[in-house]
Amino acid sequence: MQKLYANQLPQHLSGPLAPCYLLFGDEPLQKLEAIDAIRAAAKAQGYAERISLTADAQFDWNLLSNELQAMSLFSERRLIELELSQQKLSAAANDALKALPQQLHSDIILLIHGERSHSDVSKLAWFKQLQNQAVQIPVYALDERQSQQWLRDRARQLKLQLSSDALALLQQHCAGNLLAARQELEKLTMADLPQPLDATVLAQFLADHSSFTVFQLVDAILQGQADEALHRLQRLCQQDTEPVIIAWQLQKEVLQLRQLQQAGQWQQNINELYKSLAIWPKRQPLYQNALKRLSLAWLDYLLQELAAFDRLYKAGQLNHADVALAHLVTLFVKPVPKAFSLQQQAVYD
Repeated sequence: MQKLYANQLPQHLSGPLAPCYLLFGDEPLQKLEAIDAIRAAAKAQGYAERISLTADAQFDWNLLSNELQAMSLFSERRLIELELSQQKLSAAANDALKALPQQLHSDIILLIHGERSHSDVSKLAWFKQLQNQAVQIPVYALDERQSQQWLRDRARQLKLQLSSDALALLQQHCAGNLLAARQELEKLTMADLPQPLDATVLAQFLADHSSFTVFQLVDAILQGQADEALHRLQRLCQQDTEPVIIAWQLQKEVLQLRQLQQAGQWQQNINELYKSLAIWPKRQPLYQNALKRLSLAWLDYLLQELAAFDRLYKAGQLNHADVALAHLVTLFVKPVPKAFSLQQQAVYD
């Protein structure tokens, strides 16, 4: 089975097409553009008719079999798209998918796609049985470096000249959301602005479309990036992330840092502790950075503040949970004077 990443697909599609494409992942823009590219290439090579099927819980799998065997009234060659909308497939679905290698033929291109992660779906029996006839296209979210390169390449394709500070600003505003980044770049092409664009001019045209996970918030906190951590927290709150989920993750990190800090003081084997905590080598520098800033006594104070947050929140006594979380994030990033304390708030209320 040939494996291609999204940026390798255009070159592949300029040649003969495969009988089947397997496209899985949860990054929407890369997935959408890959589907559009396969559609365009199929049409250009004579697969003029397109059939779209969505396999939900009520889907009749005989429809797929019938489409694969039927000849079109208007065209001999067709692109059949099958979206797997369910995370877990029924026995009938698995049986139908396992039968696909015998049903494919030269007048059909079959595109199977879904939001399930490629690593999960690639372990399934039906997926493996298509390996000799299919091209698999895994779609992954881009990391910070890849995202910056994607923005640079897409700006170049649109003939936009962005200064390095403008690129950094755009990446911050659209972090984790390539679809929003594409829309902003396309809007800039129509704005007729003087080029190259710098951050000052760009800031007047941008809305914040960044999207983050709690784990990305933790990364910024561990690195001591106060402004970025508060920005990510703000976006998480705007995304209606439950405050208790954020607080729970912060508590988990404090407990892990406390164990690591104690191990260092007691001269224990810290590498073994990293392993037991499932903190792999790539992430260990983040924790080492935080350990330099946060003493054992400060981590104990943080635990007390987190416990106060939990009590106040569950009692319905926090009118502004986002402000309280910002307070906790600030304490986590850098020890500051104890001018305000959630513990005092709990006592006074």
